[in-house]
Amino acid sequence: MKIGIPTNDGLTLSPDFGEAKGFLILTIELGEIVKEEMRWNKLSIILCSPEGYLHHIHDCQAVMLMNIGDTYKDILTGRQKEIIRTREPIITNAWFHYLGSILHKEANTLCCP
Repeated sequence: MKIGIPTNDGLTLSPDFGEAKGFLILTIELGEIVKEEMRWNKLSIILCSPEGYLHHIHDCQAVMLMNIGDTYKDILTGRQKEIIRTREPIITNAWFHYLGSILHKEANTLCCP
C-alpha cells in the first residue's frame, strides 16, 4: 500500500492539502514503512488544475492529511483513495497514531464478538 502525504519539508504535514510543495510517498508492507520517496510539485503543474496537482499520488491508495477543501476531497473520493485525517503535524507521529488505531480496531474485531 502507498500513502501520499502532502508536505512542505518532508517532515511535517502541510497544513493545507492544496498548497503543499510536494508529497512524501510511504510504501507500507505488513504495517511497516519499507520505502520513502519525496515527489516535489512543480509550479507549472500546480497552476494547471487540481487534477494535475494530484498526478504525484496517482499510484497511492490513501492520502494522509490535515485539511482539505471540497474540490480535492471530491477528486480523491472519485479516484477511490482512502482519506486519512490527522491533527498531528509531524509525519512520523501521525503514521504511528494511524497504525496504532488500525491495530486497536483489528484487536477489537478479533477478540470481541
